[in-house]
Amino acid sequence: MLGIDIMLYQILVVIIAILAVLLLFGRYQNKKTSLQTFLLWAVLWIVLGIFTLVPESSSALANFLGIGRGLDLIIIFGLIGAFYLIFRVYLRIEKLDQDVSKLIRLIAIENEEKDENEK
Repeated sequence: MLGIDIMLYQILVVIIAILAVLLLFGRYQNKKTSLQTFLLWAVLWIVLGIFTLVPESSSALANFLGIGRGLDLIIIFGLIGAFYLIFRVYLRIEKLDQDVSKLIRLIAIENEEKDENEK
């Protein structure tokens, strides 16, 4: 076949990446995802697709950045990305906790005012 050796995992990853970008685009069109989030995830899926189809590209980028191997680069970026996402989730949970506390205070004050008015 034309001298191109494509492995099954490469086909699967590219299909998953295309589906992920299409899903992201649909969420962006329905205003469920911001432009910034859409672009971040789309770029990540596209880069994953490129690294899958052309594995040497990750090694070339790793060498350019002074990292030993392409796999090391992917693992490092994966860990950095995971820590970033954990940090974002932590910030969101912290904000939700503060919002719930404010809401509970407001409800308690309103209930107290109701009780005083009824007496």
